Amino acid sequence: MKTASDRGRETELPGTDLGNVGEVEATQGARMSLRGRVRALLGVGEEGSQLVEFAMVAPVFLVLLTGMASFAMALYSYQELGYAVSGAVQSVASQQGLVADACAAIVTDVDATLPNWNSSNFKYTLQIYETSSTSVTAGPTTGTGFSCTADTADMTAYEPITLTVVYPYVWLPIMGWSRTGNTFASSGNLSVTQSAMAQ
Repeated sequence: MKTASDRGRETELPGTDLGNVGEVEATQGARMSLRGRVRALLGVGEEGSQLVEFAMVAPVFLVLLTGMASFAMALYSYQELGYAVSGAVQSVASQQGLVADACAAIVTDVDATLPNWNSSNFKYTLQIYETSSTSVTAGPTTGTGFSCTADTADMTAYEPITLTVVYPYVWLPIMGWSRTGNTFASSGNLSVTQSAMAQ
């Protein structure tokens, strides 16, 4: 045991006796939390805590990021569909009496405006008002076979025509996941209704 001289008296230096080291560790271990004991037992410090935190936060962050991107793409697609439907119904309404088949003209206009969309997935419904209280409805018809030659003759000047187009939309389209031929099923529809006054 080491001692120090203090004005002629010898005093014992604390923690210098190797026999007391175990007692000091035992006293500190009693004050250590369970977490601290496990770390001391495993010899683990703070080195991996950031990785664990990242592994817990990253999936939630990626789901939020993917959801925001999917919503933005759906909103953009909805606006594209709205512009196409608006243009088609205005084009047909302005040609009242000049177009033989209003429904076929609408299909042509929508397909020309949205060339990258699958034209067989569009569902069309056209409502033509003969007077303010009576109307005829063509559709709903899915695909490019939308025709209403007989109903086109019912278009009356200064009466509205209303076009509704529905298109199935797949949410989370940025995830190109597929397995053995199965892909994400459509999870909703984009539906746009526009009206114009026949002239």
